[in-house]
Amino acid sequence: MWKKKLEVDSRIRDDQTRIYTLAGCLFGSTEGYGFQEEVRKVIASGVKKVVIDLSAVQKIDSSGIGILVATMWSASQAGAGLVLAALSARVEKVLSIAMLLDRVEHADSVEDALAKLDGMDLG
Repeated sequence: MWKKKLEVDSRIRDDQTRIYTLAGCLFGSTEGYGFQEEVRKVIASGVKKVVIDLSAVQKIDSSGIGILVATMWSASQAGAGLVLAALSARVEKVLSIAMLLDRVEHADSVEDALAKLDGMDLG
């Protein structure tokens, strides 16, 4: 059974780093767009490193892809780094079909994503 509603959990690693864990379905919903806005605000406030853990995302649609692209664009425009982590098989397949995996930083785990971000020159 699919958990329809997107659940978002966030934690602060340090002043410059936020980790978001998404669970359920990443669709163009109130929760999905709320998540997008939250990330935009956090990046605008000066956070330079964002990890989005997708391991518990069961489904994603084109609007969900748009939400991820918009968050990546916000990070890019602010000189911040954003890495998608622990993509579920279903999400990885959809992002691959959409040809985003060649253009998006991603890692096998949250720890690997944090290591990638720590290695980036983000000013």
